[in-house]
Amino acid sequence: MRKTHTETFLVRGTDCDRYRRMRLDALFLAMQEGGERHASSLGAGYDAMMARGLFFVLARVHVHVDRAPRCGETVVHTTWPGVSNRFFCPRFHVFTLEDGTPLLTVGALWVMLDSVNRRIVSPRAIDLGFPDNSDIPAPIDLPVRMPALGEATKTTSRTPVFSEFDINQHVNNTKYMAWLCDALGKETLCSRYIEDLTAGYEKEIREERPLSLSLALDENRFSFLVSSEAGDKHFVAGGTLKEEA
Repeated sequence: MRKTHTETFLVRGTDCDRYRRMRLDALFLAMQEGGERHASSLGAGYDAMMARGLFFVLARVHVHVDRAPRCGETVVHTTWPGVSNRFFCPRFHVFTLEDGTPLLTVGALWVMLDSVNRRIVSPRAIDLGFPDNSDIPAPIDLPVRMPALGEATKTTSRTPVFSEFDINQHVNNTKYMAWLCDALGKETLCSRYIEDLTAGYEKEIREERPLSLSLALDENRFSFLVSSEAGDKHFVAGGTLKEEA
């Protein structure tokens, strides 16, 4: 049983923004796919979980970026599950260059949902067969509190489209990261990249209905909210930006 899983990938042009940096949503996709491959090797991949009437969804995430990967670079991705508690299944991700140069570190909290009624199932009620990784130090703090929302400086409306929904019948977690970067826009991201991010997925988006996207930006600090027309919170995020060469 492999306690950790390591793989490498080449940063493709299609993964990058106009400044040749790997986009945040592409990095989230790499985390999602690498984590799934490790879970599958442990007997808890998507198909195995669905056979038990369960599936994983991302609930909270904390990301710290030392440097964005660049187009053409080879990235080493190492991931492993943390110690589950009553509600959450933690998973950690560390990205570096082949020479060990740190890129980004992620702590994610996943929940299991019943595939029929979409209710949370406690990890303590299910034998996932995960290894005991209590001896592996956490490389980053797991998200505990969600960020406070600032006064919106930009508000837009967006309706999810067909390509943004995934096999779990909801908007995929990576798409929210694309929406965040779209809201920050060219003027903000031309010389800056997200340095630290805490986010929470509050409520699934399962229909193609209009949403309100609110961004608050104050120098290098930001917050971001995706909500329904009725005011239900779907996604909350906040963090800091840093200057990049």
